[in-house]
Amino acid sequence: MNAIDTSVNFIDAVTIKAIEMEDLLEEWDNDIAESMLSIDTGENEKQSEWPELPSLPLEKIYSFLSRADQINLSQVCRKWSEGYGSPSVWKTFRFYLTDSELSMDTCPEIKFSRKYSSMFRHVEIVCRRINLQLIDTSWRQLKVFLDILTTNSQLLTIKFRNLGNYLRQLDTPIYDDIFRAIASLLGSQHLLKRLEFHECFFRFQEGVELLKDITENSRESLTHLVLRGFIHEDPMDHEQDSNVAQSLPTFVSQRFPRLTTFETDYSLIFDNMFARQSAAVDALKNCQMRSLSKIILHCDGFRQSHFQGLTSVAWSFLKQLCPDLQVELYFLPGSQSRREMEFFILPEMPITLLDYRLDRLHGSSIIEIDTLFNHLLACKVNDHLVSLYLVWMMPIHDLASTFIPFFQACSKLKCLQLFTVFPANGIDLLMRSWLENRPESLEEVLISISNVRNEDEYMSLMTLADEYVPLLQVLGLNAFLILDHGWR
Repeated sequence: MNAIDTSVNFIDAVTIKAIEMEDLLEEWDNDIAESMLSIDTGENEKQSEWPELPSLPLEKIYSFLSRADQINLSQVCRKWSEGYGSPSVWKTFRFYLTDSELSMDTCPEIKFSRKYSSMFRHVEIVCRRINLQLIDTSWRQLKVFLDILTTNSQLLTIKFRNLGNYLRQLDTPIYDDIFRAIASLLGSQHLLKRLEFHECFFRFQEGVELLKDITENSRESLTHLVLRGFIHEDPMDHEQDSNVAQSLPTFVSQRFPRLTTFETDYSLIFDNMFARQSAAVDALKNCQMRSLSKIILHCDGFRQSHFQGLTSVAWSFLKQLCPDLQVELYFLPGSQSRREMEFFILPEMPITLLDYRLDRLHGSSIIEIDTLFNHLLACKVNDHLVSLYLVWMMPIHDLASTFIPFFQACSKLKCLQLFTVFPANGIDLLMRSWLENRPESLEEVLISISNVRNEDEYMSLMTLADEYVPLLQVLGLNAFLILDHGWR
């Protein structure tokens, strides 16, 4: 069986499962239809009808439908209309900034929130597109929605997505009004467990103010915080707010005692939380953030040149305070890949997942893969690493000599996904090494090789896959070799 056959069989298996599920659902639908809609055949058994569908199955049906379909379903009968108002139907609510000319009274999101907002538990506010002609309508609806939530809702989850470009289109007084409404909403919540900001790009001081508002009443409940594109990276703003920045390490350590997961890009906020060594160490000594078990860190090269950077000392203190701390590092190197690697990947970082994507080529600044692995070993990342996702869009001259020593040093590595380009010399030796002396922890390997343009080379690799992949899978290693010949 070759790699393509393996992939096809895998897809076929998934397809069969999907078909089986469809058959089961169809059979279930038929059974219900027969029990609910069948006419009396003279038997003594009582026949149910659709309006008598129990509440729990009805709520399940509602949970899989769009809002439009839910409305249609609610009009079938009185009981279904009552089911439409159950808390489970309104537990999760998504508000899209409008791109229509609907008035406040006819906007569905506003109508729903006025009636059902007390049932909301998980809310997401999303800007999908910006229509400048309707911006006056949309900001008013957003303001009303935020005010309704502030008054009526006690939420477990709040997510803000892609508001940055939208907010920048607003006049200053309107922007300030919306910002205050967001701050008021955060300050009004007492049960908040998860808060996410994605691409909102507040000013630095505004971001700090929101962090304070988050902990106004939710400091004992908040466990999951995501700050992706949370602030606008303007060094001028940062210099003007230096006093605020200096207070961040102490502020953070004292305000998030229950936080278990913190996801962020490497921003000024994160840099100032821990990077000022003297302030950070003093703050961490008295840190109450001892529940922190995972930091998910996104590094996009040197987007800005004014980062101070965390030190190994700061990471060491964090590990002492949070013994179970794990770091997931998503790294997209830029034009200074070696410097960036040395800046972001340090000793004492308990990196359990590394996603490194060298898919942008910058000439002389590109490092060799051996340089990356040697740096990981020097920082003892191999002591913690469980998952490695590597996009390396340059030829790797010898896969065997590069990967075998690194794998042997990684005692906890379970998953490898490698995406690279042809030639991939030594792949036969690498796969043979797994047959003879597979690392005990390794469970899953996916290797994808692109641009295998020579037909003979392509067939040679296919033969290799046919030989080794089934044997490795028999031994318990889920191995996949994917080839892209690049033929057009």
